[in-house]
Amino acid sequence: MPVHAATAPNAVLRILPALPKEIWAASLAAAWAATVAVTAAYAPVTGRPAPPVTATLDPADVVRLAVDSGGPHAITFADAVLDAYALTGDAALLAVSVRATEQTGPW
Repeated sequence: MPVHAATAPNAVLRILPALPKEIWAASLAAAWAATVAVTAAYAPVTGRPAPPVTATLDPADVVRLAVDSGGPHAITFADAVLDAYALTGDAALLAVSVRATEQTGPW
């Protein structure tokens, strides 16, 4: 699933403080290698248009939608998106999370 391209590096970033600093670089390299592999295996040949961004999208609603879907991929992806959104404020990220929730469906 393409959502792992985002959730794998996000998970590693979150656990870095618990790991010895000597393995941080290797841990991040492994996460990015996994991202490359997932992207190479699952990305469409032609990119898809970005979902429309609406002013009414709220981070809490994005998480609620993912949780209500019951899909673990939707939930972990929404979690990763919220981390990126907190850093950038880019509402396009929220729209992508909604689309991912709609496409992954319930578990």
